[in-house]
Amino acid sequence: MSSSTPSRLKPLWASGAARLLRFGAMPAGARAENAVAWLADGHAEIDGAGEAPCRRILVAGADTDVRPQSEALCIARALAEAATRVILIDTSQSAAALSGPLELPRSPGFAELSQQKARFQEVIHRDPASALHFLASGKPRSLAGEWGAPSVLDKVCRAIDENYRLAIFCAEHDEAIMLARSLKRPFSAGVIVRAGNRPRARRAPSPADTEAFGFPLFWLDQQG
Repeated sequence: MSSSTPSRLKPLWASGAARLLRFGAMPAGARAENAVAWLADGHAEIDGAGEAPCRRILVAGADTDVRPQSEALCIARALAEAATRVILIDTSQSAAALSGPLELPRSPGFAELSQQKARFQEVIHRDPASALHFLASGKPRSLAGEWGAPSVLDKVCRAIDENYRLAIFCAEHDEAIMLARSLKRPFSAGVIVRAGNRPRARRAPSPADTEAFGFPLFWLDQQG
């Protein structure tokens, strides 16, 4: 346990490993600990005032073949232990969408909200293993068409802001780039997941460039 991990988060890492294991999240859970501590240390404002604006956190794959779903779930569950009103939004386009391991419907979800084909009360679910709320990805854009107009996408995200304290967006590489470039209100911070056995110099261009996107970033290596 990192000494910098806030005391409100320590019970999760001390006693919650078995719960994370149920969804195949380890070693992602152990590796996500440092990212959670980094977010809690000023980037997620877990202990801020109740009226503070929602913090948007991006958890993204560094390359097109890196799936950040397990890490995003671990991070979101940990933050939900320490803060109220936390939601995990899955924007995954691949078969690795989180709705599968959570045994929750994939559609309707974020895609349908952005296309104005669904209402919020139809798409928000409760994580079976925590206090976390979950918004599934919806149908892949290859099947359902492009996400809605940027103005509608921004409106959906602002509605999420009004109802939650922390909004964690799980995004594969291409979706992360689109979100970071499209949303009028930027992310507060990002956790970029990269393959643990891949030298940094060999990785493809990724959304993990602070200079390009303008918010603090934390690199998280997957187990190689």
